[in-house]
Amino acid sequence: MNDTFLKACRGEKVQYTPVWLMRQAGRYLPEYQKILAKLDFLTACRTPEIAAEITLQPVDIIGVDAAIFYSDITTTVVPMGMDLHYEVGKGPSYSNPVRTAADVDRLMVPEDSSEGLGFVYEAQKICARELANKVPLIGFAGAPFTVSAYMIEGAGSTSFAITRRMAFADTPTFKNLMNKVARHTANYLKAQAAAGANALMLFDSHAGLLGPRDYRELNLPFVKQIIADIKSTGVPILYFGLGAHASLEAISKCGADVIGIDYGLRLDEAVERLGANVSVQGNIEPYVFFRSRQEIQDRVVETLAFGKNARGHVFNLGHGVPQHAPVDQVKAMVDTVHEVSQLEAA
Repeated sequence: MNDTFLKACRGEKVQYTPVWLMRQAGRYLPEYQKILAKLDFLTACRTPEIAAEITLQPVDIIGVDAAIFYSDITTTVVPMGMDLHYEVGKGPSYSNPVRTAADVDRLMVPEDSSEGLGFVYEAQKICARELANKVPLIGFAGAPFTVSAYMIEGAGSTSFAITRRMAFADTPTFKNLMNKVARHTANYLKAQAAAGANALMLFDSHAGLLGPRDYRELNLPFVKQIIADIKSTGVPILYFGLGAHASLEAISKCGADVIGIDYGLRLDEAVERLGANVSVQGNIEPYVFFRSRQEIQDRVVETLAFGKNARGHVFNLGHGVPQHAPVDQVKAMVDTVHEVSQLEAA
């Protein structure tokens, strides 16, 4: 197996900078579009053979150094008692949002996480077999604050006002919800490692909703709780807190091996603030794919230079691959990362 990604996560010496892309398995690929033309999103996620096929597509098509499992963070909490639906054009939603202490009390933390999530582990077993001589598989989950926000709102939101009101007006209930989601998420991630995931990632897409003081009180303890629990898997752990720039010093102490950096912060500044005990992941602007090849190359060179002082650097975007990104441009960026970083390491 090409273990360059795993080495960079651990801060070990590598011959080139590994690269994978958030949302690399998805809608910008024609091969993916053909599959989703025949079935809906949730069916794709819940059919192991299909989820595995989609996961594997970008490994060969764009030549990345790791595969990210194809799923959605909203599926995780269905076994807790959430009623998930998906509507084209509107995305995932829950018909029974969590708004009160009684709603939180009704949520279960299943002892056996395979109840309702077995399709995930079956798909990952397929991926692990197919990737055994290729690249590592990254398993993932949404971080508790981000997942809880969806559970409270019932769907996506621009302001997440209901979530923020609960967090501040009824903090004990909010923390009880976060604790339950964190416990279930840890079990879910440990089961992914047992199914063959070589690394585990927590996506905290709404971390930036909280200022640094409130992030430390309302979010970070539960991130640390999960990471401490899944350390026993022995695989590298990655955490990505989108928009939480003011909380970076606190995030550096969450226990993850790798901290993902979004496009809103210069990578060299992030490296300096995080210190020497963690690797970094990121953080080229996702929409650079719509620029010329030369401009993509210039941005790659700049991002590699900004990450050179980190303990380890995993090249990635500052968020996900845009829906209409040209596949040739995406592949060109991946190739450029390999070529430029290999020359610099020589």
